[in-house]
Amino acid sequence: MKKQNTVLAADPLDRSICVGVITSVHGVKGYVKIRSFTDNPVDVTSFSKVFDEEGKVYKINLVFPKKDYLIAAIEGVSSRNQAEDLRNTKLYIKRSELPTPASGEFYHADLIGMEAFLNDGSKFGIVKNVVNFGAGDILEIYDITSEKVIYYPFRKQFVPMVDIIQKSITLNPLEEVIASDD
Repeated sequence: MKKQNTVLAADPLDRSICVGVITSVHGVKGYVKIRSFTDNPVDVTSFSKVFDEEGKVYKINLVFPKKDYLIAAIEGVSSRNQAEDLRNTKLYIKRSELPTPASGEFYHADLIGMEAFLNDGSKFGIVKNVVNFGAGDILEIYDITSEKVIYYPFRKQFVPMVDIIQKSITLNPLEEVIASDD
């Protein structure tokens, strides 16, 4: 999964995950443009139950994929005016619909909210987001000591352990990692 927000629920597999957003309309037949947050953008059309923040369910049919978005038809939407009403609608699925990630792989939604500890066991902060500016995933961690956001490359040398069950990650202090490369 790429960037997304999460809506927390008691069961981690039952929480909602944002998989896309309707950005605008396309044409006069009621088609919409959807910006997908999934690795394969077309996946937005394959989930069994896609819903908005109020819980309204949408049946999405792919019209054609574009480079950065999809053109889709939404069942029951047949005019430009109806499609216009859906502008900026965020699309969610239940976390349980996602396949189990391979060993050593993680969904961004599973990392967000994890407690971050340094390798000596001291608490460092909380993972607020996962971003990617083109060179790999980066953890956006709120440092509880400095009260600032720190960016950590999400690579084994910087983040040697991720514990999905305990919802925690272990970090090597950046100074140690940089010093070991010299």
